[in-house]
Amino acid sequence: MKKYSNVKVSERLLDRLKKEQDEAEGMARYGRFKAWLHYANLKRWQDQGWHFNYLDSGSELKSYCTCGLAVGIDDEPEVVGLEVLKLDIVQSAFGHRNLPSLKGTCVAFIYDFKLMEEKNTYYYKAVCQQCRCYTEHLPSGEADAFVDRHNQACMSVGKSKVKE
Repeated sequence: MKKYSNVKVSERLLDRLKKEQDEAEGMARYGRFKAWLHYANLKRWQDQGWHFNYLDSGSELKSYCTCGLAVGIDDEPEVVGLEVLKLDIVQSAFGHRNLPSLKGTCVAFIYDFKLMEEKNTYYYKAVCQQCRCYTEHLPSGEADAFVDRHNQACMSVGKSKVKE
């Protein structure tokens, strides 16, 4: 049975953390900035649909995905056949939630990105855990379309009916 953490980042939380940062003094201000930055980045990654291991809690020995999926750090990968992609422990587990909604589960998601400086835009890599298709760097809309197609076609039937 999969476990999930509540990782939804609200604007209210970011506003509160920013206020705490502004009110802090000395080195405490820097600490408050780092807390705000952590959650601001998490929200941005969720909004981009990027699934990856962003937190390792040593006390629970779990790795957490940006979608909230919790995986034991010593767990064996559930997704095999994609070793060439060098997926992290959470990307190699089934049961991801859809981003940014955090509702429902998905088998296809964005697993990497790169800023293409010459184009001043991000390009994304996506993977389908079910049929093992994956992309090279694609513009946001194309990566999202890949994810949507595969989640619709591969999620319910257990194998791909998507033409790439």
